[in-house]
Amino acid sequence: MKRLIIILSLIVILLISGIPYFAEDTMTESTIALHIGSPLILNNTDIKALDSENPNVVPMIYKDRTLIPLRAISEHFGAEVSYDSINREAKIRYNGATYVFPIDQNHYRVEKLGFLSKKVEFDTETLIIQNRTMVPLRVISEDILGHTVEYKDKVITIGSKIELDETKVNEIKTKIGQTIKVSSTDELNRIIKNMANYNGNNKDIIAGESTTDDSMEAPTSENDNMGNSSDDFSATNEQVEGINEADIIKTDGTFIYVATGKSLKVYKANNTNPILTDEIELTVDKDTGEYVQFTEMYIDEGRLVVLGSRNSFNNWIRPIKEPMIDSAMPTKDIGIFPMGKNYTYTGVYSVDNNGKMELLKEFEVEGALLSSRKKDDTVYLVVNQYMNYYYGIDDDLIPIYKDTTISNEYRELPVEDIMYYPGRYNPNYLIIAALDIRNASTEATIEAFLGSGSLIYMSNNALYIAAQDYNSILGTITNISKFNIDGMKIGFAGGGMVEGYIPNQFAMDEYNGNLRVATTNWNRESVNALYILDKNLNEIGAVENLAPGETIYSTRFMGDKGYIVTFRQIDPLFVLDLSNPTSPKVIGELKIPGFSNYLHPIGEDVLLGIGQNIDEKSGRQEGIKLSIFDVSDGGKPKEINNLVLGGSGSYAEVLYNHKALMLNLKDNMIGFTAQLSETTDGLKKPSFNGALLFEIKEDGGINILKKISDDGIYASYVNRIIYIKDILYYAQDDTIRTFNLNN
Repeated sequence: MKRLIIILSLIVILLISGIPYFAEDTMTESTIALHIGSPLILNNTDIKALDSENPNVVPMIYKDRTLIPLRAISEHFGAEVSYDSINREAKIRYNGATYVFPIDQNHYRVEKLGFLSKKVEFDTETLIIQNRTMVPLRVISEDILGHTVEYKDKVITIGSKIELDETKVNEIKTKIGQTIKVSSTDELNRIIKNMANYNGNNKDIIAGESTTDDSMEAPTSENDNMGNSSDDFSATNEQVEGINEADIIKTDGTFIYVATGKSLKVYKANNTNPILTDEIELTVDKDTGEYVQFTEMYIDEGRLVVLGSRNSFNNWIRPIKEPMIDSAMPTKDIGIFPMGKNYTYTGVYSVDNNGKMELLKEFEVEGALLSSRKKDDTVYLVVNQYMNYYYGIDDDLIPIYKDTTISNEYRELPVEDIMYYPGRYNPNYLIIAALDIRNASTEATIEAFLGSGSLIYMSNNALYIAAQDYNSILGTITNISKFNIDGMKIGFAGGGMVEGYIPNQFAMDEYNGNLRVATTNWNRESVNALYILDKNLNEIGAVENLAPGETIYSTRFMGDKGYIVTFRQIDPLFVLDLSNPTSPKVIGELKIPGFSNYLHPIGEDVLLGIGQNIDEKSGRQEGIKLSIFDVSDGGKPKEINNLVLGGSGSYAEVLYNHKALMLNLKDNMIGFTAQLSETTDGLKKPSFNGALLFEIKEDGGINILKKISDDGIYASYVNRIIYIKDILYYAQDDTIRTFNLNN
């Protein structure tokens, strides 16, 4: 009894004195935390490098199994590790036994007193990655070291049992999450060197997630866009309702805005007699002739946001201060040709009632614009900046930017704000910027990562950036990064991976918090797949080996259905049931000649396909094809009508750019510009150049309403068409032409 009283008294003293103790669900000194893709380790409250000599050694995924560095984990828990280079075996001595891991084998041997005790097989192999031995997580942690492993949302704990609830996971992610901030210019140099020298051994490993999380807390994103237009004028055809996309021509119903390259022009519609009200050109340097080339724009209630680019070639010869790839190279300056700079330009203007523009602020950042989106009063820019190095790193290591709300001077991005993804090996920059278009004094938000992007998709809550890569085992892979967006706030939310490349933005879609992704992989024979990733970009469902030997040409998601068109000689339209995200499946298929480059929903059960007709015997393209698909019975899709325009050599921008499609579904009308050709007596001849307007009937009928070509078949290409009330406007030869739809 006295002993019990003493023990209880000691516990009370400890509690009162504030000396920490560790409950079952709290990290003890013997418990460590890791994060997939992070080179850091959390030991209680201490953060240190997983491998002090190599920051690219990270926990990673291989064949749906988590691999961790054998030496770092084993030695932390008191085991002795050695490596037999002759036999290519790693050895662990722990609790009187020796565990032998042969490299590239899927087993280990247990030896006691010098004799083989047993052989244990597991479902992946031991690998050498980044000159380190990587072994399956649970094999080393549970089977050999005897510690409990907990795994949730890319977070791993090894040691005592911990309840990995959302609070604990977020706490660990905050400390050692997947993206790591650079601490200094020296560290940035070192990381980039490692990336540039990387020999590709790690490309077989994916810094992703293998566990399943079925939570779907994010709200549903409505991507079933039936046509962006008001009653009186057309708007840009956009993928997601509420998420605006930039284009070369816009209208607000009163004025028409046209980007013509070197200039941007504003016209008052004025029925069939448009009047030029203002024009801007931006010459940056009169001596060199540098100017901003206007490429796209947004218009929103008196605010015009102009996007453009400029190239600077004032430094064609760049000195290299330090050799990188070959240490035997001379350290003297080496001339590199050429080394210009690319800049992405954004200008925010107010537009008054007379169509006059006034500059409010400018933002410029080094790099080439990948794409942009606008939600409410915020424009989001995604920029790729490719570093100026060849054999080494030059003086321009850090991208520069200019934000006139701060200063008219260029400045470097703060190095401590640059982040990188361990395990990804792209020594370039991915820059994300957010601009407030209403408040002229609000500074831009800038996030910079070592990496790059090839495609973006944006929902109402998140921005997804895809970056294509290659791995010798899986073939083409695509890394996907997710960023939560809320006005000017941009927050990294995690990364994931899918096999194959994503053909275009319509192959990504967020629904009920999950991301649906369609891919084509050319590892040996092309194969296609659809993956469903949860809010943390963990794979929870997939349809694989879809249409082997073919390639995805178009994708459209409508609620819990997905539609994929693949092609080789015949156009299969696949219908997928995605109502159960953990078990998606193909429920219908339709094969017809040709293929659809673009799919657009017309009502709930009808799809418009715009593509190309194919001669079944020769395989040659034989004109532009419009198809109407009835998908009311998902298991039995059918083409209820089609229309073929022109012959071989016919072209329309809408085949490759959805923004070229004009929609007026209120009047059952669509339109686009095209150049048509016909073959007569074996000779291919142009037959039409201009705008085509079509009527889509409720019963699936499709008719040509208008063929507008007032300058003949040899006129320059018509870029876009829009309408305001009953007047059609189209840009041609830097001018606005009109057509009265009532005539």
